[in-house]
Amino acid sequence: MKVERMVEIETNDIRIGDQIHVSNYTATCQEITPKGALFLLDQYLDKPMVMNQNNTNKGGYPKSDLRKALRSDEALNIFAGIRDRMVPFENGDLLRIPFAGELFDKLPSWCKRDGHEQWPLMQDRRNRLALRCEDYEWGWINNKTKSSSTHFCAVDGYGRVTHWGASDVLGVRLVFQILIKKEDTTKKSAPENEETIQDVLDT
Repeated sequence: MKVERMVEIETNDIRIGDQIHVSNYTATCQEITPKGALFLLDQYLDKPMVMNQNNTNKGGYPKSDLRKALRSDEALNIFAGIRDRMVPFENGDLLRIPFAGELFDKLPSWCKRDGHEQWPLMQDRRNRLALRCEDYEWGWINNKTKSSSTHFCAVDGYGRVTHWGASDVLGVRLVFQILIKKEDTTKKSAPENEETIQDVLDT
């Protein structure tokens, strides 16, 4: 796997804004964490999904049908090419959807807070927009609403926060983590001893 940083390069590190290919999608690095590089798909999955078939937000995203779907082989097979480099989140999942706080600086009063800070790239509204099969789509967010027993938060086709009933069918834009190997400082700088991003992610 190679990183695209305006032009395709081979490098020893991953930076915010770097883009990689995942199956027929692309993904952009949004944050560097102690556990690895946090990526967000640039597109929604081709297949839209419900949050819950029975139209409830009870239990939030952790108890949702959508989370179950994202833990399935069908979803994980999309990431087969980088599966061995993916780092699970604290709950053990390899995939999740974004939190409202990661996408938006200011949230409406009806949106349940999540304690996350806005990703730098999401300060640009255009980065909160995404396509599904070449058309702009509305997509699910991890948060549920405060005053409804059925609604979850979502991103609309203009990059604004909104909400939909849990049984509605919306786009799914995935978040995942990739392990970054720390560069061996004992290695020489000669080209034959350099560890490229392809070595880091494809080995």
